[in-house]
Amino acid sequence: MNYIILITLLLTLIAIITGVIFAFKKIRRVYFFLILIMVIASPIVVFKIYERDFKISVVPDALQVSSISYVEEKSSGFGPGCNGAGIRVYPLSEKIANQITKRGMEYFNHLPENKNQQKRRWRGRYDSWNETPVKEDRFWKQKEGGDLLLYDYICRYGFCINIDEKVVGQATDIINSEGNYYAYGRIGLIVVSPSKKLVIYMYNG
Repeated sequence: MNYIILITLLLTLIAIITGVIFAFKKIRRVYFFLILIMVIASPIVVFKIYERDFKISVVPDALQVSSISYVEEKSSGFGPGCNGAGIRVYPLSEKIANQITKRGMEYFNHLPENKNQQKRRWRGRYDSWNETPVKEDRFWKQKEGGDLLLYDYICRYGFCINIDEKVVGQATDIINSEGNYYAYGRIGLIVVSPSKKLVIYMYNG
């Protein structure tokens, strides 16, 4: 199977090179370079769109998140056995923030099913929502009293990242304050703050 994939990629590359040479000989230089830029840029644009949608897919559709305001992630590789840690911050619209403030836990207890959940697998699915402050459990490094620290969760397994100090302070305040909501997924922890109009997703492993 790997040989078939390699041969397919090689033939595709040969076809692209042949097309570029043909275009270089047959069309004006200005059009040639425009086409070349489009050929190079298109896969990058497609990948960026896919990457953005993938990062947003961990948020339940009902929260209507459509952008990311901060990301810091790091991985030691791919597949089983690799280590990773990360945090993503998403803006929450005033409309949804007001709905959450008005309904409280009822909002999260009646979240509708996400679209394309089967394709998303575990992403965006959370079974048990709770009110903050986040309670210390097996997911956090054990400590005696005091507030939970963001790095105690993200660096739980010894693989760590450097997060902007402002984000650390904001996230630490949210997980230790009342009036916010959180849930653990198959991978990661999501916290929703209607007062700050933010959704925070963090993971370790």
